[in-house]
Amino acid sequence: MKPSIAQTVRALAVLLLFVPAPLGALATTPASADSPATTLLAQPAVEVPEEVEEEEEQPWTMRFLAPATIAIAVITVGAALAYYVVRIRGRYRVVE
Repeated sequence: MKPSIAQTVRALAVLLLFVPAPLGALATTPASADSPATTLLAQPAVEVPEEVEEEEEQPWTMRFLAPATIAIAVITVGAALAYYVVRIRGRYRVVE
């Protein structure tokens, strides 16, 4: 089956969408990257002391709601498994 012109144009458009981005990233390095001026620009102008973050108490949703949801999910899965073993699996017997 010979590809039509429209299919070829679509394929070329998709190719051009993805190829220039990586090629453009390679070309962004300036030719004078080893000059001393660029190494000075990489350092911060003013050193800012880091702020010490105080530990916040977790909100009630994380302390109570999340564990309760996990416990309900475990109980539900356990009940479904027990229902399967008792009702569904017990219904059928293999005759030998």
